[in-house]
Amino acid sequence: MTDTPPSRPPRPTTLEIDLDAAAANVRAVRQLVGPERKIFAVIKADGYGHGAAEMGTVFVANGADALGVADLAEGIRLRRRGITCPILVYPNSLPEAAPIALAHGLVPTLVDLEGARAYAEAAAGPCDVFVKIDVGLERLGVPAEQAVKVITAMLELPHLRLAGLCAHPHAPVGGDPAYAEWQLGRFTAVVDELAARGVRVPTRLLAASPFVLRFPQTYLNAVDPGRMLYGITFPGETSPVPLRPTLRALTTRVIALKELAPRERFAELAPFPVTAPMRLGVIPIGSADGLSWLHAGRVLVRGRAAPIVSGPSLEHTRIDLTEVPDARVGDGVVIIGRQGDAEITAAEVAKRHGLGLHHVATTVGPRVARVYLSGGVVVKTG
Repeated sequence: MTDTPPSRPPRPTTLEIDLDAAAANVRAVRQLVGPERKIFAVIKADGYGHGAAEMGTVFVANGADALGVADLAEGIRLRRRGITCPILVYPNSLPEAAPIALAHGLVPTLVDLEGARAYAEAAAGPCDVFVKIDVGLERLGVPAEQAVKVITAMLELPHLRLAGLCAHPHAPVGGDPAYAEWQLGRFTAVVDELAARGVRVPTRLLAASPFVLRFPQTYLNAVDPGRMLYGITFPGETSPVPLRPTLRALTTRVIALKELAPRERFAELAPFPVTAPMRLGVIPIGSADGLSWLHAGRVLVRGRAAPIVSGPSLEHTRIDLTEVPDARVGDGVVIIGRQGDAEITAAEVAKRHGLGLHHVATTVGPRVARVYLSGGVVVKTG
């Protein structure tokens, strides 16, 4: 038995990812924030659907100092894949997970004393931790007004060593800049009061993508960009540095063709109306792969639009190839991306389904092979 070549997954449905774009984006962030600040490259949600290990490797190789994940299991998988750089784990797990987090050399983010006690008990020696401050998102973190008291209590526990503070500020597009300043002030007030008490905060991490893009005064001494590393900006945002989308294409191939004649009997019970002769194609991707939220109502075949018929089923989707009479089994089908002069953008798909652009790749199911390109050539299939 021979191995399947990496450029040809057994199922011809792939998400194409541009590693050169990822490398360029993290270098652009470095240019923006300067050489003295640390970059924590965020690869949460399996690298925003692109593959955490693959994207993390590229980010670190091109200037990121550390990685950030929001799932302890993801951090463990990265270690098992051989990634050795610092990995910050945002709040996600129960205190009982402390031993396994420390066993894999991960840096936890604490939000309460209960979690701090668990790490203090699990640690056999000095244990670096971050503490998350809630400055406005009202989700996870120690409320800013209580932070100094809670942090000083944490540091009275054995082994714990404060490696940094972090926050995830609320950043609505088009929001009043004074709102960002207010959140920054809440964060820096905690840092300043800790300093007044003799507690040093080595890493001060506030600016995620929205703040990196808009508010350079919030960079402090570290940033943790996420979606902008994947070339994703929201409507109304303008990046001060060039960014390139890492999602290159979602593609598949035609696996079946048939000619349909108008149905006379039981026409009202048919899965879709056939009122004129139709050339029907079938593609091997369906709702189980996230396609219900990933299509623009049409696909591209031989550079021409082919409407999706009746919506995706679980494993397959029908397309109307009547206007593409030269289509054949094996033809490439573009769901997102460019084919010839025609294009279906991820932004169009996101708008159709009411998704944020950063949710497009995360919606692509795990069975869809990720194909990684560099220099226009497939370098890995995952």
